[in-house]
Parts: sequence; structure tokens; C-alpha cells
Amino acid sequence: MKLKFIKELMVLFALLVGCGSDIVSMMDGGSLTNTATGGVGGSGMGLSDSGAMDGQAPWLELPSIPPPLAVPAGAILKLHDHAIGVQIYTCTLSGGADAGTDAGTVTYAWVLKAPEATLYDQSGTQVGTHGAGPNWTSLVDGSVVIGARVAQVDSPNASAIPWLLLRASSTSGSGAFSDITYVQRVNTANGKAPVTGCDSSSVGTEVRVDYTADYYFYSGGAGADWLTVPMNLPAALAVPVGARLKLHDHAIGAQVYTCVASSDVDAGAGTYAWVLKAPDAILYNADFSLVGTHGAGPNWTSTDGSIVYGSKLQQVDAPSSDAIPWLLLKAASTSGTGVFTDIAYVQRLNTVGGKAPNTVCGANTNNTEIRINYSADYYFYTAGASDSGTSG
Repeated sequence: MKLKFIKELMVLFALLVGCGSDIVSMMDGGSLTNTATGGVGGSGMGLSDSGAMDGQAPWLELPSIPPPLAVPAGAILKLHDHAIGVQIYTCTLSGGADAGTDAGTVTYAWVLKAPEATLYDQSGTQVGTHGAGPNWTSLVDGSVVIGARVAQVDSPNASAIPWLLLRASSTSGSGAFSDITYVQRVNTANGKAPVTGCDSSSVGTEVRVDYTADYYFYSGGAGADWLTVPMNLPAALAVPVGARLKLHDHAIGAQVYTCVASSDVDAGAGTYAWVLKAPDAILYNADFSLVGTHGAGPNWTSTDGSIVYGSKLQQVDAPSSDAIPWLLLKAASTSGTGVFTDIAYVQRLNTVGGKAPNTVCGANTNNTEIRINYSADYYFYTAGASDSGTSG
């Protein structure tokens, strides 16, 4: 009782002087984090002994990611580092005589030169650096991964740089980063280019803008893994025996819904509902090169002109409750000569987002459209020897 009373007095005193959370952390067996100066390196977020940012999910739990930034099927979360540093911008001249003949009007803008940040692990230990390329370098084993941007979405914080999905364009060394295939930049704070101060008198000058971010690093899901049939596939979505996996494309785009009115004849009243109009997505290969589109029909169209149209056979709910279902489709028809000409079955897996909106569909929104971001992996199969792969 005496110890408890002393502890309560200490907590009360700490609250009065504005550091109660730190004292409570120490009393509970945690480590003292200087939240007034931003915790680890000034991030404003302390680290708990469970390996999680205070008040957030465990360190290696998959974050909630906007659909365009979701990694392809087969990619496995390996590392999570918190970055604290700067985004470096250079005042750059474009247009005008100095930029070449007929270059047009002179403009000045802050252009990103490079990031420069320190990477910290879940204990607040410095484990790497982040710099031009962009590259992430391990200070533990010297391994390096260099990334190429695939997709971006605005940060929920209007004053922060965008969230990104990057693919590994190259790696070197042997260690933590040597097998990384994808990188996500999320939870960004600050880092945006200045809105003023770049003009004829400041061309070539640099500014350093503080920022923080979380980087999630994935292995697998590319290279040899790209044409591997997903593990633990629901039985209802299995293709017939003999069908052969030929292609795997990753789609990033939107599911387009229309607010539609219908009549309830018995009740004599109108009802409204969001009805899927069509998907509208870009198809990417393992290198995230654009290889086709996905649209109404549904159809998948290759850059070589070949097309396959699908007819749904089976569907199962996605593991994520906010994602559209997983599907097995049979080719209804094909056209052209190319990669999709002999496709017999298509699986839609690893969906993120895309569900019909929660907004009101009624008389005031009748016939309006809304686009819901989604991503998915499509696996394309040729028919077995005893299956023509078409349905009429």
C-alpha cells in the first residue's frame, strides 16, 4: 500500500509538471522517452517495449495501406524502419532561352534533389540511412536497396509528402536489404517543398525540409515468385486439372459504381443502390511495366492488342472485409493474336479496397458515378488438354 501511494504521488507530480506519460512508462518497466523533443530523434512518437510505436500497431504488423500502394501477391513484410531527416530541394529554372530553343516561359520551382534521413528500428536504434536514388543502406551489414516509384497517393496530412509504393530496381551486398522487392513509404509528416522563395535570385540554392516517415520493406512476390500459384487458395477458386498458369498481372485502378434507381412493383416505391458499372485499371508485370488494361466486360487487354473477356464462375469473400471478393472466371471469348489469345481461366486474388461506397445513393445522386480505388492480382491460365476454355 505504501509503495502504491508513493507511485500515485509521483504520477500526480509528473502530471503537474507535464511529463506524466514518461514517469508512468518508467514505473511500468518501460524506458523513458523524451516526448517533449520528439522521442527517438525528434519524431514525436515514443517506442514501447512491445516493439510498437506508442498507441499504434505492433512494429511488423501490416499497416493499413491505400489500395494503389498494396504490394502484389506473394510479397512478405520483412522490415519496418522509421525515418527522421530532411527532403532536400533545389531551386531550378525551366523554360526560357537558357533552357533551349523555343523553351517557352521562364519558370522557377523547388525540385526534389534527394532525401537524407536516418533509419531507426523498433528499439530506437540507428540501423540505416536513406538517401539519393532513392536508396536505403543498412549500417549493420552494408546491404543496399535502390527503389523506383510505382504509385503514390496524397498523405492524409495535407502538409506532408505523399505516400509511395516503390519496387526494388537493384540491390547489393548480403544482408537485410539484399532480398527486398518492394518498399512502402507511409505515415509521412512534413517534408513538402516550400511554396515561395524560388526565383531568379535563388536559382541553384538548396533548402532542407524536415520530415519523418515509416518505411515498410517486403521480400518475395517478384522474380521467380511472380509465376507461382498463390498458397492456400480457396478450393472454390481452383482451376480445373490440367490448366497451366501463364501470366500474372498486378492491377491498380478503380471500381466504377453508378447510383441506379429501380422500382419495387409490389410496394410502388423506388429504391436506389450503387451498382458496379465497370473496373478501370492498369495492368503491370513483375517489373511494374505497363502491360495492359482492365475494363468493362470484364475484359483484359494487352498492349499487344489481344483481349480476353471473362464470365464469373465462383467468388469468395476476401480476407479483408473492406475489399471486393476474390473470383474465378472462365474465358467467354478472346480476340487478336498475343498473350491473351489462349487464356481459358482468370483468377482475381489479393484484392484491396474497391467495395461499393457507403455514401447515400438516392434521388439526388441518381445516375451519378463514383470511383473506388482498388488493387488486385490477376492470374491467367491456359486450358488443359480436355478443356476448350470457352463458354459459348
